Amino acid sequence: MSDTLPAARMTRAEAIALVLLTLSQLVLFLIPMIVLGQAIGWPASLRLPANQALPLVAANPLAIQIGYWGYLLTAVAMVPFGIALRRFAMAHGAGGMLADTMAAFAIAAGILKTLGIVRWLTTMPMLAELYVATPDPATRSMIEINYMTLNAYAGGVGELLGVQLVSGLWLILLGLVFRKLGMRINGIISVVLGIAFALTAFRTVVPEMNALSATVPPFALVWLAALAVTFWRRASGPNP
Repeated sequence: MSDTLPAARMTRAEAIALVLLTLSQLVLFLIPMIVLGQAIGWPASLRLPANQALPLVAANPLAIQIGYWGYLLTAVAMVPFGIALRRFAMAHGAGGMLADTMAAFAIAAGILKTLGIVRWLTTMPMLAELYVATPDPATRSMIEINYMTLNAYAGGVGELLGVQLVSGLWLILLGLVFRKLGMRINGIISVVLGIAFALTAFRTVVPEMNALSATVPPFALVWLAALAVTFWRRASGPNP
């Protein structure tokens, strides 16, 4: 489809779905922030050594399940969210390769996040239960090694790639789509947030980038709320 020709305007159902999917990223992410934050000090708990993290996980099984299910749903919702954003772009005359690539990165980010999050609903609780149930130092040491290995790998897939690098590139592409639609302020904010998220992926090389991990998400949540309002005003309006 040509980049200059809009598709059919969004239906009211499509417009409402886009708004709800935007809000879902905000509301669902508040679940781990609140539940896991109070129970285990998340996300700082992700950096704790195994001998501190495992007892925390074992002592808060319900919070772990509720919090990480909320986080998992946030990741899964990225897939339809990316598709809905592409539909919005097409309906307003900004379809084409840029919108397609943006949607592809949103889907990729959702999949990578999901792969990283699942460990907290399955393997990590099991390791935590085994850890607190055994007094044997050798067995505990083996469990700690398994925890650290799995956390390093799955955390790299889910956090380093999914949450930071790929999500950052998706936000940059989304910002370019917004600029193409004439949504200048949203476009600038999206690009800036995207650059910030992508930079945090380099924390393995530049540890100072860790500071961005704590400061960027709150700004992103506020932006999502504002974006939902923008979509509500524009999605079902006339095509430009």
